[in-house]
Amino acid sequence: MDEFKNIILQHASEFEDYFIHTDTLIIIVIDKDLKISTHNKCFSKLISSGKDASGNSINSFLLTESHDILPLPDSTKNQSIWLNFKSLDSSPIPLQCHIVKIENEKYLIFGGHLMLTNEKILQKMTIMSNEMANMTRDLHKKNRELKEAHSKIKILSGIVPICMHCKEIRDDKGYWNQIEKYITEHSEAHFSHGICCLLYTSDAADDRPRV
Repeated sequence: MDEFKNIILQHASEFEDYFIHTDTLIIIVIDKDLKISTHNKCFSKLISSGKDASGNSINSFLLTESHDILPLPDSTKNQSIWLNFKSLDSSPIPLQCHIVKIENEKYLIFGGHLMLTNEKILQKMTIMSNEMANMTRDLHKKNRELKEAHSKIKILSGIVPICMHCKEIRDDKGYWNQIEKYITEHSEAHFSHGICCLLYTSDAADDRPRV
């Protein structure tokens, strides 16, 4: 801990520059009457579009519910509290702040805040929009490929009504179709025609294998 304190003391100017210009940590100094003595740029960007808020009561930048809960510690011991600051459009900005009593009856308030400028917000929204567009295109492509694959799948199942005399098959519309045509349209099967021995001799026909 002593080593850390020494590092801070040795690099006080660098830390000072960071605290003044950072966009992620608000720093406010108020007096016992809650008037702001000074603040860093992060606080001014947060509540007043970069304007100097010195001389104003801190309550003017807080929502009403936070007016009566701002404690002013009697000792230099750090106290933690949630404060609801209000933005320019009066929307709440809740921050967990720490309050420390310093010299000359003044108090230091600091709390973390992730500041996003309009430019950064627009940039992030553009990136998210592009990612969503890419995902949508990929989804449409996958759906198209799935539909194409599904359209190629033909499964012949269930009870097939076939004429016991001519062997034609009745389709769903009630029309009779040649067995080759029906099976070709309802499956991936194809026919290769030949001539059985029945046409040559009836005796040979009797010798054909039966199913």
